[in-house]
Amino acid sequence: MLPKKGRKLPIWKGVLDGREAYARTIAELLRKEHGDSHRAVKHLMRQTDASERTVKHWLSAQHGPDTVFFLRLVVSSPVIRAFVLGLIEGPASNPLRDPVDRFSLAAARQAYVVGEAALSPSAKGYRQNDPEDDPDRDPVNDPESKELNERQHWFLARVAEGGRYGAKEITTVWQVSMKTARRDIGALQKAQLLEYIGSRRKGRYRRRAK
Repeated sequence: MLPKKGRKLPIWKGVLDGREAYARTIAELLRKEHGDSHRAVKHLMRQTDASERTVKHWLSAQHGPDTVFFLRLVVSSPVIRAFVLGLIEGPASNPLRDPVDRFSLAAARQAYVVGEAALSPSAKGYRQNDPEDDPDRDPVNDPESKELNERQHWFLARVAEGGRYGAKEITTVWQVSMKTARRDIGALQKAQLLEYIGSRRKGRYRRRAK
């Protein structure tokens, strides 16, 4: 057994108690802000780029938003943002012992800039010609779910920015197999959300116009 060191683990309460409590809380906040009508569902879909089924699951408290969708809500929803600030300033939060100095704030801003630059299509060395991204190898006819997963939403967003992205980027960012990455891209092509333009070696994917 490990020796006791006198430190107690925090006892989480309320929304921090678990996934079910989190899902119920987010559902209540979203319903208060938007209601639960079809119009509210469509608004949240545009706000977060989530699928209709995913948004309905949030509103019914079947599950709460995953990390990326939650961050999008924090940025775009005043109610969710106020909720997060309330958590930060609440009794469960560890108070800052010292005020945040200007050097730490500058470092945080710089880290944000670096993170944004890493997603830029013009980032050096981000994409090279790769035979693994041969569009002819994408399994267009593989059976797929009609709902888009987070990887596919991410891929569509990156492609919409104009960069040259392919299966290799999905495997790198999401830590999935090349087969899974190709299946994601194939499903997007089958759904007519994505197309490949240009030559096999120098072409790229782009979102299809609606």
